[in-house]
Amino acid sequence: MFKIDVTNKIFLISISSIIIAFLMFYYNLGGITGFVGADVSIKSKTDGNILLSYDYSVNLTTSQNITAEFVNTGSTNYTATIEITVYYYNNTTGNLNELVSYTDASVFLYPGERQRFTTSFLPIRTGFYYIRVRVPYDAKVAEQWGSFYVFWYWSQTPEIIHVITYPGGGTIPAQTELGITGLGLDYKDEVDLYPGQEILLSVGVNNTGTINLHNMKLFSSTTEYIDFEVNPKEIFELRFGEHSIFLISLKVSEDIPEGEYDFFFEVLCLETKRTGNIVLNVTPFAKPSPKDEIYETILNYEYLITELEYEIYLTSSKEFNTSRAEMYLDNAKRNLGIAKECFDEEDYECSRDYLDKVKRDLEKVVFELAAISFRVFAYPAYSPFLILVLLLMIVIGVIIVFYLYKKRKKEKKPRIIREFTEEET
Repeated sequence: MFKIDVTNKIFLISISSIIIAFLMFYYNLGGITGFVGADVSIKSKTDGNILLSYDYSVNLTTSQNITAEFVNTGSTNYTATIEITVYYYNNTTGNLNELVSYTDASVFLYPGERQRFTTSFLPIRTGFYYIRVRVPYDAKVAEQWGSFYVFWYWSQTPEIIHVITYPGGGTIPAQTELGITGLGLDYKDEVDLYPGQEILLSVGVNNTGTINLHNMKLFSSTTEYIDFEVNPKEIFELRFGEHSIFLISLKVSEDIPEGEYDFFFEVLCLETKRTGNIVLNVTPFAKPSPKDEIYETILNYEYLITELEYEIYLTSSKEFNTSRAEMYLDNAKRNLGIAKECFDEEDYECSRDYLDKVKRDLEKVVFELAAISFRVFAYPAYSPFLILVLLLMIVIGVIIVFYLYKKRKKEKKPRIIREFTEEET
């Protein structure tokens, strides 16, 4: 009968533990504490995810190939349509100019299936461009943004341009950073809304690791009854210990059914990602008095102005020109002051009008801060993480081979001795 001694047991347990730990780390599986009572009921889930692929920089004479994939990550069937829009960043006005829009045919997707849409865009001039991918699906909408730089070069350019930086369009060799990645999120996880309401929410992002984070975007998905816009479209670098914010503008439809809606979002960067969800409780009873609503909005905008003052300080300390962002912030402060005066005089309609101007000014500030520090980071094909994984697998393989070799050698030795003894007799 086959027996396993204590040494073999310890070895097998150690190898199994290493493999399980590696798989848990690679697939981000956590929170397994044991098997207790389980609810076997299955709740249907409607969800999806956008995968966006493109070149971070292209020559003016070449086309930008854009590939968007939408994956049904839920448990229900639905029809999805991929929409791609390309914008040009106007450095003079600080606005995004829509250039072209592409729409794929609607596709019916089962759980796990994906829709792929590829198109080509020929740039019209050098500068900075943004890509917006929008996917309506089953009474919901998902959205993700990307950005790239177009340069002019008379001869064949290198295949990999690691960093493009504003405003010269030159290249800076990217340095591979080794350390701990950490990304913290600060946001209000539940908000009460009423039909027809417009509100500005914020998601704070904190680099809690020891390395810089690059090309940070916010993927978002919610019900089609709520229009939303995220600014900035991308945070190009968040150094360790730094803090920044995404502003989310929500506009609730007048005919939205009462109930709870999820605003799911995922903050993605080259090094890591974090997910979050804001529960939107929509009910007509959530509508406060004009006085209370305007007062809460004033407090929220005062907080955001304080946050953006700090961001402008950090950006200017990196020797970027923040004059336009400072102008937008000054406009926000001035309009907020007028809104307060109208509030004190109980002219709530006047106060609401100026608060709308403050909202637009704040969105311009965060967009401008991202635009003036425009950088596109494209790491080489290899990854430090993949190298570590490969080394770990090699070490495990060497240990297994060495173990099998020693075991086989021990099993052969008694047989050789036995044969030698038989020959002598």
